[in-house]
Amino acid sequence: MICKSIEYFNFRNIESARIEPSHGVNVFFGNNAEGKTNAVEGIYLFSCGRSFRAHSDSEMIKFGEKKCFVKLVYSDASGEKKLDFSVLSNGKRSCRKNGVRLSRLSEFVGNFHAVLFCPEHLSLVKEGPSVRRSFLDMAISQLSPVYLGTLQRYNAILRQRNGLLKQRLFTGKGIDKEFTDMIEVWSDQLSGEAEYISKARFEYVEKLEEKTKAILSDMTGKKDNIEISYPTPVEKAVFFEKFISSLERELKAGGTLYGIHRDDMTIRVNEKDARSFSSQGQQRSAALAMKLSEGEIVRDNIGEYPVFLLDDILSELDDGRKKYILEGLSGRQVIITSCGNDIGGEKRFYVTAGSYNLTE
Repeated sequence: MICKSIEYFNFRNIESARIEPSHGVNVFFGNNAEGKTNAVEGIYLFSCGRSFRAHSDSEMIKFGEKKCFVKLVYSDASGEKKLDFSVLSNGKRSCRKNGVRLSRLSEFVGNFHAVLFCPEHLSLVKEGPSVRRSFLDMAISQLSPVYLGTLQRYNAILRQRNGLLKQRLFTGKGIDKEFTDMIEVWSDQLSGEAEYISKARFEYVEKLEEKTKAILSDMTGKKDNIEISYPTPVEKAVFFEKFISSLERELKAGGTLYGIHRDDMTIRVNEKDARSFSSQGQQRSAALAMKLSEGEIVRDNIGEYPVFLLDDILSELDDGRKKYILEGLSGRQVIITSCGNDIGGEKRFYVTAGSYNLTE
């Protein structure tokens, strides 16, 4: 899969720009806060349907403007395609494929594939469960529109269920038939979505472990072995029973205490919990191996590699890991951002004030 061109209009600090990356390694270099990460953010939008930085879509609009949009031309095994993404200042978005408006995010995500490496991903192992859940959800959603739609429904139902619990907590009414009838409806719906999500995550982690084992072993000269696991999926009835049996505690807490929104991947390096006992170097190697594995899983599913986006990550790595990453991505389209001017590439763009100037 190749990003052939990307156009930006009033996106972050970019008033207007068009970039045509090479099919190999591309480097965006320049000082901080000039627009390097903004360019990567715009490309990654097309893989997951949302920013990896912004809390709301409207944050991507250039200050003082009412609208932003980004246009991507890409090619895959079946030919050339176009995707458009725009946002109004009120947060309303519009997505198009080959000029046809798409009504659902699940129709937009899964067309273009990219794997993002950023400094936050180096904390994938050592940070809390929410970081790893987000990693799984972003990775699986690119491969399965059904998963993305299910996850969206789960989160919507969860908000409704939590709202009911909080309402009861504030009013102090406690558990009565009215409350039980309502909570059972939300719990039943939540259980159905949870069953699918837990199974999809479990199956993805099985593939992730297999790929990551091989990559980490190669990266560390067979010094480190990794084990990655996710809770065994259960049926809808088991989820429902858990939801209902936890009502008293949930009512006191004002929220849903059980479910896939609280699950976590377990990561062990050399038979020890990686979060607690691995060195920072081991944690970083494991995180990098997992991100490289994400790319391998994409290739297994769609028959070609995704675009690899390396946002200011090389400056965070030692020479050994940096060399491994660059050599491992040989022959694929890679877009790298860096403050330094010492990284070679087929195309190099000097970035200043939202402008991207091709250099020799």
